[in-house]
Amino acid sequence: MTTFNIGNQNAGSIQNIGGDMTVRGGIRGTAGAQVVELQGRLADLRQEIDRVALPAESRAVAMQALAEAEAEAAAPAPRPRRIAKSLRRVGEMLQGTGELASAAVGAARALGSALSLVALLA
Repeated sequence: MTTFNIGNQNAGSIQNIGGDMTVRGGIRGTAGAQVVELQGRLADLRQEIDRVALPAESRAVAMQALAEAEAEAAAPAPRPRRIAKSLRRVGEMLQGTGELASAAVGAARALGSALSLVALLA
């Protein structure tokens, strides 16, 4: 008998069995490369937003919208329209504060990069 100690998991296919398990034909799980890349770009966007001096209320709204996009991208079947809607809210918040045009060049690039990947998911 083999014992596995499994910590936190985040994946499209997880099988935890309380007892014996026999697998015939393998266990398969897929995560599209585009979704994985999108998750990385959302993390980049979070870092870029952290670098921008935003009013507290604007930061809270932008981060909430980004968190929604990240959660949707981590879902088993991400919905591109929801991700895009959340990312547009991030962009609107940055534009509304005037930061997108001036101090947030990195955030603008990261936002555009993430949105381009979302389009590929549809």
